Amino acid sequence: MSDLIHVFLGLVLGYVIASYIESFMHEYVSDARPKAVRFWQRAPWLFRPLINTHFSHHTIHHVRTFRGDHVTQFRDEEEKTKLTEELLQRGKHGVTIIKGAFATKLHGEGAFVFVSPLVIFFPLFYFTLKPIAFLAGCVTLLLPPFMSHFVHPYLHRPFEEGQRTAPRWLAWFLRTRYGRAIYRNHFLHHRYGGVSNFNLVLGADYVRRRTRPYTPKDLEVMARIGMPLPEDTATPPVEAVRG
Repeated sequence: MSDLIHVFLGLVLGYVIASYIESFMHEYVSDARPKAVRFWQRAPWLFRPLINTHFSHHTIHHVRTFRGDHVTQFRDEEEKTKLTEELLQRGKHGVTIIKGAFATKLHGEGAFVFVSPLVIFFPLFYFTLKPIAFLAGCVTLLLPPFMSHFVHPYLHRPFEEGQRTAPRWLAWFLRTRYGRAIYRNHFLHHRYGGVSNFNLVLGADYVRRRTRPYTPKDLEVMARIGMPLPEDTATPPVEAVRG
């Protein structure tokens, strides 16, 4: 088997595993249902990383920010100041959330919880794949934390703003067909309360049946806030649609 095939094998294996773990962890930890969170809170000494990850991602990123629309983190400075003061009262974890742009970037315990399930595959790949395939697999295994830290912040900005402000390599990635699909997938994830469309590393959501198709109303809202529309979709009239 040629080295090129081994590289391809490593990339594919890493990608598939990364996509599945991201979709699963996002659904069952970051956006876990209230019943699960209540169970964790019975033993906070044991489940503190999961509790904190859910708080930073779901409570802060989904509920306490972007309340106006998908691309406006705070409606005014007063809202930002109030949340900042509340988070400072939480001590170290609150400061970590603030430093992570209010949970827009992957930081702290959330990064640990997110990455830890991926770690077990590094030795598995090391002992079962050729070195070149192992290295290729490591690259794609690391896609979820990479996407959450570097790509995710731009998914909450209008597309054209991201093209102006992102580093050149990232602006190129965001305007690819794959990058534009991530915009739409993440928009639907937020629009419907974090119960579907979990992936930034696309794929597993479709296999796990965790996707929600967009509606004409969704497309109108996407157009209004500057999200990239599907390539085969005519731009809908931009009306004063509430998100």
